[in-house]
Amino acid sequence: MRWSKFNRLSAYARADSHLVQQTSYGALVTLSGVCLAILLFFSEVGRYRSASRATTMGVDVSRGEHLRITLNLTLPALPCAAISLDAVDISGSHGDDNSISVAHNGELHKIRINADGSRKGLGEYIAPKQQWGPFTLRRPQEENAAMNAALDKHEGCNIHGWLEVQRVAGNFHLSVHADHYFAMRSTQEELGRLLKEQMASHDAQRALQIPTDATTINMSHVIHKMAFGPRYPGQINPLDEYRRISDVDTGTFKYFIKVVPTHYQGWTGKMLHSNQYSLTEYYSPVHKGEVQLPAIYFLYDLSPIMVTVKDARGGLAHLIVRICAVVGGVFALTGMCDRWLHWLMTSINSQHDKFSYAAS
Repeated sequence: MRWSKFNRLSAYARADSHLVQQTSYGALVTLSGVCLAILLFFSEVGRYRSASRATTMGVDVSRGEHLRITLNLTLPALPCAAISLDAVDISGSHGDDNSISVAHNGELHKIRINADGSRKGLGEYIAPKQQWGPFTLRRPQEENAAMNAALDKHEGCNIHGWLEVQRVAGNFHLSVHADHYFAMRSTQEELGRLLKEQMASHDAQRALQIPTDATTINMSHVIHKMAFGPRYPGQINPLDEYRRISDVDTGTFKYFIKVVPTHYQGWTGKMLHSNQYSLTEYYSPVHKGEVQLPAIYFLYDLSPIMVTVKDARGGLAHLIVRICAVVGGVFALTGMCDRWLHWLMTSINSQHDKFSYAAS
């Protein structure tokens, strides 16, 4: 008796068992509510395990001096012996694939590819040690023969690795240098024929103006990977798995890249410094008789805006509160549905009893 007044504070009054009515529709509503509560419970747990992402922007105040570029691309129509990679920026620094590979600011590999796309032999192509000037057209006959043999076999080349450049506007490009071009058998045959024709015309001045045909240089390529820094979860690089294959014409490909500094912070709190980039493409075809040699240019510039990407998860207390809200809401809804069904069934039975009594 002394607890009777305190017991009145209970919000969960209990009825005697003989006063409780259990119905089939009540059991159906209960089972539906349990299934819905279980479904929402796992949904909340999955939401807790997945991080929510917030992105902010601000002025780039970092003072990093270098930019790391990771690349992996394949040129299926040109052998490694004919391809050169050069990097230039507005500060005046210059480097090619030979100097980059032996320096501390990069590591590039050339892999010889067969016509069917498989790796040829040991694969790694090692450039000759000789250094040639930009206007030197004479090369060792063995090297010329090896390059022309690779061209006849339709060899390709895969170039992959990384290079580190200054954090200023610049470009790196893949091209066929003049000494490689004039060492090609097709070029030598064409030049020999033109020289004979023009020398036979007894016009010495005209013989000095030798046209070139660069349409035989196919710059088709597949960019497997192009990144400006380490990759973070959810990052999208527009040039990844990008294909430009053509057997009809050739020309110069120019990719204008705007590099956006990005700081990524995972849900563990660890900060990762990387870069995103946007892309604009320009293609200039090369026609027969033009002096210009086809090439692939990647022209990059840095944005003054920095993007900060943060992934975060809710706390365990937040998960418990949401689970309680979900489960409590489901059972409140099922209780309301049960009362509605009980009122509806009671009304139907009452009307049925009235009609039965009137009929009797």
